[in-house]
Amino acid sequence: MIVFLWCLYILSALVRLLWWFIFRLMTIFRLPIKASFYGKEKLGISVVVCAHNNLPGLKQLLPLLISQKDVLFEIVIVNDRSTDQTNSWLEEQANQLGQLIIVTVSDTPKNWNPKKYALTQGIKASQYPLIALTDSDCLPVSDHWLSHMEERLRSTNKNIFLGYSPYEEQPGLLNKVIQTETLFTALQYLSMANAGHTYMGVGRNLGYRKSFIEKHLDDFPFQNHLGGDDDLLINQLSNGTDAVTSLDPQSFVLTFPPATFKAWWKQKRRHLSAGMQYKTGTKILLSTYWLSSSGFWLGFIALLLFYKGENILIPVTVHFCFFVLGTVLLLPVFRIFKAGRLFPLFLFWDFLYIASSSIIGFSTFLVKNKKWN
Repeated sequence: MIVFLWCLYILSALVRLLWWFIFRLMTIFRLPIKASFYGKEKLGISVVVCAHNNLPGLKQLLPLLISQKDVLFEIVIVNDRSTDQTNSWLEEQANQLGQLIIVTVSDTPKNWNPKKYALTQGIKASQYPLIALTDSDCLPVSDHWLSHMEERLRSTNKNIFLGYSPYEEQPGLLNKVIQTETLFTALQYLSMANAGHTYMGVGRNLGYRKSFIEKHLDDFPFQNHLGGDDDLLINQLSNGTDAVTSLDPQSFVLTFPPATFKAWWKQKRRHLSAGMQYKTGTKILLSTYWLSSSGFWLGFIALLLFYKGENILIPVTVHFCFFVLGTVLLLPVFRIFKAGRLFPLFLFWDFLYIASSSIIGFSTFLVKNKKWN
């Protein structure tokens, strides 16, 4: 039995190290992107934001969108069934801002998820050849977010822009777990896209060529599914090599994390339930990382139960060495993603992230969420 546990543990540790090596390699050394025939003339870009009863968020976001520089753009706000003062405030802003377009959604058609329907209406109302997506509770960290996205899409033959959207750093245990989850989610989808295996993105910082997405607006992938207006669409429609990524800090979009464990639990369940709809090949690929991470920690715990007294130092030492080696591999990644504050106690955050996400994952088989907000 002990031999089997050691074999299982070491195999999990090695597979996990391989994944961390891939994360490092494909975030630092990216595949070269060949410039296309689109030329140097700048393209217009439409920012589409869906909002449901989030007037405080819009009041923070809109000034940052208006202040974007070196880019031709418009802002399309979809007021999705809001019952607060969103409508009147938006009308006031539209009277002052020529590039602001308001789309009002009063009802959602049957068999449509409200968020997805609102998104399609906003894209239909846009006029420019590029689409930028973010949420009403997000904040671009620079006034060159749009120009950076526009340049990346314009100067390549790619249809999709995948950006990074970190959560705001706050004190507390939950926030560190959320930061760790955000880091590894981004590592997976950005490094896989750089390797030519695009499978998802996050709607908080996402871009499209309008010609790529508009033909699917009336037949949106998984249109009645709770989540997946970003990752399920890309997983369904991307050919794997049609995305460009960016880890330039000016392209980041900050968002606010769930304030309570209950809110994070609900959000995480929604994300995991969307992941269950991925293509089979994608699920198999991603499961190798998740199984190796779970095996790394479960194998270690099982070995601790078999060893007693001074011998317990054997699995502890081996486990620590594997983890330190992996963390050294990720050191440049911590810097790129501005996640250095996780480093000192990363062993602890990683364990909590794997454990809590596994528990939440099992819960997705039980109660289904009904609303998008």
